[in-house]
Amino acid sequence: MTPPLPPANLNARSPRLLKVTAGAVLHRFYNKAHSPIYFDASGAGRLNAPTGAYGVLYSAGMPHGAFAETFLRQPGRQQIPTDLLSRKAYAALEATRDLTFVRLTGPGLAPLGATAEVTHGGLPYDASQAWSKALHGHPSGADGIAYTARHDESELCYAIFDRAKSAIVEIERRTSLDAAWFWDLADHYDVGIASGKAIRPSA
Repeated sequence: MTPPLPPANLNARSPRLLKVTAGAVLHRFYNKAHSPIYFDASGAGRLNAPTGAYGVLYSAGMPHGAFAETFLRQPGRQQIPTDLLSRKAYAALEATRDLTFVRLTGPGLAPLGATAEVTHGGLPYDASQAWSKALHGHPSGADGIAYTARHDESELCYAIFDRAKSAIVEIERRTSLDAAWFWDLADHYDVGIASGKAIRPSA
């Protein structure tokens, strides 16, 4: 099903807002080629600006959500390619002030005229990026969009607009994912390593 586009009267509608309080930790797997705090202004991301007018940082409320959004993008994937694993690293980020997000999930969908397909649909991302642009310009002035992971709808994720850049700091970075904590996440989704070459520590 094709996701709906933002209604013409969106600015007159009141979005349901979700607050992430100062001190909250957000989780993210990122490309080592970029900084852990990277606001993507390309047209590649689901909730990116369609014209690159602003950047978006993707994160999750829990490590499982960050894992699902990064390593489960291919439906039915049971093995993580070694080249993908080697390109990725993990970072924990902290909100230095309260952040507000438009709730584009659950009971937050209908009041806006949205459906779950907006954040769960596949390519192309024309509709989801149109929603990003519309909500970025909404009078609520939210810091971003809250949505559920496409491959684990129990996990809450955040697309943070770059106007909140000063409110995000890095508190932890792990550049090697071949560790017990990472494989515990993978086991949660019954995912392994493609070549079997990675060492899976027992503790």
